[in-house]
Amino acid sequence: MSVVTERPILNQVQSFVRRARLASAARETLEVTPDMASLLADYLCEALALAEDQAWFWTEEWQTGEREAEADLAAGRYETFDTMEELIDDLGWPR
Repeated sequence: MSVVTERPILNQVQSFVRRARLASAARETLEVTPDMASLLADYLCEALALAEDQAWFWTEEWQTGEREAEADLAAGRYETFDTMEELIDDLGWPR
């Protein structure tokens, strides 16, 4: 199962989340069927696997770089290039 590609599963999970929030707000009990429990377990396993695979993005070091890049963009400290060759030349990399 893939959380990213199987839209019907994502729709079911999102629908369950809405029902759970409404039940919680009304202080009501929400019954979880065995099928829904299995679906949620599969969804969570897949989501956690994806999250673990991309954990590097949330490190403080990477987030610091993201904030710096966003500040540079906002301040206009960037250049645009029409071709990759122009970018490579600007970086001084050998071709």
